[in-house]
Amino acid sequence: MEERYPFLVMRVLTGAVIAAATLLPVGAFVADPAASRVEFFVRDNRGGFAGVVRAMEVRVAVREDGDAFAADVEARFDAASLTTGNGLRDSQMRREFLQTDRHPVILFHGTAVPQARPGGLPFPATLRGTLTLRGVSREVEIPLRVTALADAYLAEGRLTIRLSEFGIPVPRFLIFVAEDPVAVSFKIRLVRR
Repeated sequence: MEERYPFLVMRVLTGAVIAAATLLPVGAFVADPAASRVEFFVRDNRGGFAGVVRAMEVRVAVREDGDAFAADVEARFDAASLTTGNGLRDSQMRREFLQTDRHPVILFHGTAVPQARPGGLPFPATLRGTLTLRGVSREVEIPLRVTALADAYLAEGRLTIRLSEFGIPVPRFLIFVAEDPVAVSFKIRLVRR
């Protein structure tokens, strides 16, 4: 009997851990700006430059969808808050390429679904939706890595945006000529609203 006891305890604990991992927190969540980051990288003929988005508002509603889960995502990014650490380049980017006076907000709305029923952490998911940049909307698909915490989420992802698909000319600045694709990566911490 003593030999079976540790096995039984281990089995019960394993079952409890698996059950807990599949019980995702549902409800309304918002991005914690202090713990969230959106970065971008533009290659150019001199190596490239990186930047960050400073102001964002992300709202997510996680819901059960039959025997699975889904998350409806709405995000707004202040286009004028994109910075690269070079004031002259930032001014040109806002004025000529993003036209932030006419298009002050970059928008995204879509739905994220786990690629399989979450059984461990982190788990893969796919975010599909519409990205609107400089007044042009395009469908995008973003692979995610999601970690569910007791009352929060951490979502990480990467996507490539082709500027030409959004009507943005390829940036040129003095001797620098950028490439069309821009790599965007993000890590968003979502907390209960």
